[in-house]
Amino acid sequence: MPDFRALVALREQRGELVRIAREVDPRHEMPALMAQCEARRQAVLFEHVRGSRFPVVGGVLNHLQALGWACGSVPGEPFGEDDLLARVDHALAQRIAPVTVPAGPVQEVVQQGADVDLTALPVPTVFEGDSGPFITGACGIARHPETGALNVGVYRVLVLGRDRLAVNAVPGSDLSAIYRHHEAAGTPMDVALVVGADPALLMAAVCRLPAGDSELGVAGGLRGRALELVRCRTSDLQVPAVAELVIEGRVDFTHQVENTLGEFAGQYGTETAPVTVVQALTHRRDAMLHAVLAGRHAEHVTLGTMATAGLRRTLAQALRAALPPLADLHVYLEPALGSMAHVVLAVDKADDDTPQRLIDAAFAAPVPVPGGTVPASFLVKRVVVVDRDVDVHDLADVEWAMWTRTARATKFRIEGGVESWDLERCARRGSGSLRVAVDATMDLADRERLRRTVIPGAATVRLADYLRPEAP
Repeated sequence: MPDFRALVALREQRGELVRIAREVDPRHEMPALMAQCEARRQAVLFEHVRGSRFPVVGGVLNHLQALGWACGSVPGEPFGEDDLLARVDHALAQRIAPVTVPAGPVQEVVQQGADVDLTALPVPTVFEGDSGPFITGACGIARHPETGALNVGVYRVLVLGRDRLAVNAVPGSDLSAIYRHHEAAGTPMDVALVVGADPALLMAAVCRLPAGDSELGVAGGLRGRALELVRCRTSDLQVPAVAELVIEGRVDFTHQVENTLGEFAGQYGTETAPVTVVQALTHRRDAMLHAVLAGRHAEHVTLGTMATAGLRRTLAQALRAALPPLADLHVYLEPALGSMAHVVLAVDKADDDTPQRLIDAAFAAPVPVPGGTVPASFLVKRVVVVDRDVDVHDLADVEWAMWTRTARATKFRIEGGVESWDLERCARRGSGSLRVAVDATMDLADRERLRRTVIPGAATVRLADYLRPEAP
């Protein structure tokens, strides 16, 4: 299984990496070029970034096949979301604990104290409304205060100056709980940020594990062998021995910083985070910065699939358990539809009131989350009910049903004031957000009049069979 550098090399060998030798500005210019490369599912390596001697690579994991290569799939073979979930399930069941080694490439160069200068790193500023340059491809490592396990997550990190940054922890994250513990107890807290980590660690870092578990063993399971760790130079934390660079810091809870970044759903999100004082910067002699382009861009979305695929499966399982038998069901959770889930249910209805009853039950279905359960409405923006002949897994077919089988105003229903999770940025505190219910089924009286066009036997006729030369 390729590590970070090997994966970059593989993308280049396959003709999927663009090298840019011309100097680029990390503020807006570099992200604009990254976006154009990612639109073509190409990775990009910037050899000369203004103000820095480090090159930048982005888009390394901008499609699911690249995630597959990182955990052992063969280039050229199909690799989809179901394959990804199967790999993750196997890694969760067959974890491989990390091992400690005395040294590694990530500490070939060590800078401490006054030698640290984060402003020399080529960290991009992406959007016009961003608070500044954000490190977006780092794995944050902190120690769980109760179990002592090393917790790993992916967080947005705002560079504030030569030796200051802010590591954001979204509500409900493990890091948020670790922050709360240390702030309340008044105890010091160390954090390490790993850039250019093994892709398996990035993948494991966005998995949801029980509190106190370590993602390092899951990363080992994904890559099929143990991660090698080295001890940090200024704390007892351990970090991957093979990575591009590591930032070691101590969190200062007396100083909080509000910051804004363009997010997954194409909107800005504002968070508040404590300042982290950097103690050391270690890196390879020829280190390169891995930058994940924030917002609705391919690598960010692909890495998000690790989290969204698990949530989609959890939602689907909860809905199937709460609802009567269905012809089919699909949960959409993707940036084009915002930060909330959209659920489509296919039914063979016995009466015209069935869809609305199903919708009510779907929104009320209990969904397990860390620490308890929430109603599906907490995570789901829209529920659409369609007839069996509509493909719930094809959003275009669902949209077709919505606009060809809905003449009565009662087919659509909007409810307001519903509580949402924090990632729905349009929801207002204290007043919640709206939910949409759509009965896109044909009325029973219209079944013959509105039935869709079908070519008999089309599913069994294959064009390829007719293009083969006939035997003499």
